[in-house]
Amino acid sequence: MSQSILFLLAHPNIANSKANNALVNAVKDIPGVTFRHLDAHKKNGLFDLPEETNLLRNADIIIWQFPLYWYSCPSALRDWQDQVLSPIVYGPDNFLKGKRVLVVFTAGARQSAFRAGDILGFTPDEMLRPLQMTTNASLMQWLPPFTVFGVGEMTAEVLEKACAEYRELVLGLGTGIIHGK
Repeated sequence: MSQSILFLLAHPNIANSKANNALVNAVKDIPGVTFRHLDAHKKNGLFDLPEETNLLRNADIIIWQFPLYWYSCPSALRDWQDQVLSPIVYGPDNFLKGKRVLVVFTAGARQSAFRAGDILGFTPDEMLRPLQMTTNASLMQWLPPFTVFGVGEMTAEVLEKACAEYRELVLGLGTGIIHGK
């Protein structure tokens, strides 16, 4: 793997998450992937800025993985963006320029609920717009998101297939292959 990947998981209850645990386990052993559970690295509500900055400096690709919480990311990722990205992006040395960002999210709702005219009324791309804007403001490159829907009723076989696709995607990213859906 020629590209280093910083995998940032935001999940306040990962121990009880079937889908996110399976996705994490599908990729965290890949050489070149640095795994970090954001909820476990906050001390008194704060991240260690020098440590987080060092991890970002050494990454070519950043993965933000989370369950969709009220149609957004969990607070740990939002806090990380405020505390870690803001000083970099608005400081004298924005070294993030050109790094690639992949958003990976799981949702309990079926995929068809995420479209105009259905119960939620918005597509995943529309719902992720704030994260895309954050990526743009940071001068990073937005990659097409990897999404897993219907996790509450997902069979083991479907989850296994999603994990295999995710692993293939991350392996491809590590070698410079960019996916599209």
